[in-house]
Amino acid sequence: MFPSSLFIILLCLIKISEGFNFKDHFSTKRLYPIVTNKATPIKVPETCELVQLHLVSRHGARYPSPGDNERFDTLDKLFANISLAKEWRNPFNKFEAGLLTSRGERELYLLGQRARKRYFKFWKNITYNTNVVQLQSSTISRSGQSGIAYSLGLFEGYGTLGKMKLQPVYIFSVPKKKDVELLMHHACPIWVNISKNNPETKRQLETFLRTHLSLNVKRINDLLGINPPLKAIHLDYIYRACTFEVTVFDRSDTWCSLLKKDDFLKLEFYHDLLYYHYYSYGTLFNTKLACQYYTNMIKSVENFLDGKSQLKSILKFGHAETILFLITMIGLFQDTQPLKSDKYFLQVNSQKFRTSKIAPFGSNIYFEIYNCTNRYDLEPNYSTTLIQVLVNEKPYVIPGCYKYCPWNKFKAILGDAINCDFKNMCKSNNFNNTNNIEKILLQ
Repeated sequence: MFPSSLFIILLCLIKISEGFNFKDHFSTKRLYPIVTNKATPIKVPETCELVQLHLVSRHGARYPSPGDNERFDTLDKLFANISLAKEWRNPFNKFEAGLLTSRGERELYLLGQRARKRYFKFWKNITYNTNVVQLQSSTISRSGQSGIAYSLGLFEGYGTLGKMKLQPVYIFSVPKKKDVELLMHHACPIWVNISKNNPETKRQLETFLRTHLSLNVKRINDLLGINPPLKAIHLDYIYRACTFEVTVFDRSDTWCSLLKKDDFLKLEFYHDLLYYHYYSYGTLFNTKLACQYYTNMIKSVENFLDGKSQLKSILKFGHAETILFLITMIGLFQDTQPLKSDKYFLQVNSQKFRTSKIAPFGSNIYFEIYNCTNRYDLEPNYSTTLIQVLVNEKPYVIPGCYKYCPWNKFKAILGDAINCDFKNMCKSNNFNNTNNIEKILLQ
């Protein structure tokens, strides 16, 4: 008879093999899975009206970053004498590094078109002006272009320009190191030391490379007779090259052909570990980084409800990190046990925190704000304002609340994160060494 732990692992491996599509396991480099302009109008709760709509979206598919291009140049050298890969030279132009691709433009354009159809009743009486609809992007060009693409899809046919009746929009940005809503980690000097350079993060990643990926890279070394042999980290380079070959050229007959199902699952988990510690629950400090976004969103909602503002919709365009900080602060996709390198076989099939599903290219979070009357199902003393959260166009229950969360309950869940002193929290002189982390978090 199998030991119980071994039996669980075998069941997990059998289950994950069913219906496997390696393109669904590209972590944050996965293409957005919805590729249509079709959408079903929302069903508004009885006696309620959708009065305000907030969106935070990641940019669409992009070209590799400068760092990835350097990794691919390394692969060129490592495989220079391997006959199978002699023609697999780095095909990416360094002058296009990080730029939005045509596929990325289309992902956001279609997202905008679906928004028009999903929220048709909401949008039909809105004429665009900057006092009613506000758009913001990070200073990174791919995010600004994504915002433009989204607005073209959203307003196409409702503007005044040309045969397509296009609507020009204004998108504003703030400097990178002052962007506390979309690039909050860049605006927070101590984040690098607390999260990215955290010794525990480094230990988890190095342990996973050594205990899991070293065996997988050995298979490729033995198969192709590579000498000097590839290191475990080079398997990650191959994985990244594979994701961008699919993303940009829609081909999988080069670097992807070296990888098997087990490789994709382990490499996806490796990236989940990285993002978990850099931008999410793996480091407690990350649970505070989105506090300024939520503070400003709450002010916007309440100003509108109090008649102090005309803003009906605020649309923001950022990055994968933005999405992860936002979901982390409200507790979405949090596993009961922390993701750990030595728990791979037990966690890979059941983990909630899976970046391929949470933060692919074009990922998004909608916050729907409803104003209601005669809501007898609400708890006593709660307001008749409700909020619903959608991640990648699917509704999710905020932990500790309901599908349609009462506004006061939502604010109570956020607690002292509202009206946070972001600047003071992130002062570099608050951080001297890693022993001060808990002190900072408890302030």
